[in-house]
Amino acid sequence: RFPHCYDCSGLIGRGIEESIICLSGLCFKNTILVFHHRNMSAVLMTHKRAISMYRQLLRAAKKMPTPNRQNFIVRKTRTEFRKHKSLTDLEEIDFLLRLADANLETALIQAEHLTTIHKDPRYHDI
Repeated sequence: RFPHCYDCSGLIGRGIEESIICLSGLCFKNTILVFHHRNMSAVLMTHKRAISMYRQLLRAAKKMPTPNRQNFIVRKTRTEFRKHKSLTDLEEIDFLLRLADANLETALIQAEHLTTIHKDPRYHDI
């Protein structure tokens, strides 16, 4: 019996050079994910963290009070994740996820602060 892909529940099969690949092709908008057999659990956990962080950043964008700011965060998040989607070095990926976490905290603080400012009636008198 073959295992199933953590992300899309598609079948997992053996690829070249002792790698494991998702056979469904549904992961990351039809990008086939390749996991090296020895690091599979670490890669899967990192994959899970990356997807979670991506979703959290997009949710944080919705909390911004202006469409300009919302669109900026969505564009920046998508651009950065697409730019780094082919990385395989787990240490570098971990560093980027920690950086994304710091950016998430900053976005949430900014959203709270900017919302407070926009609700203040004196702001609109300027």
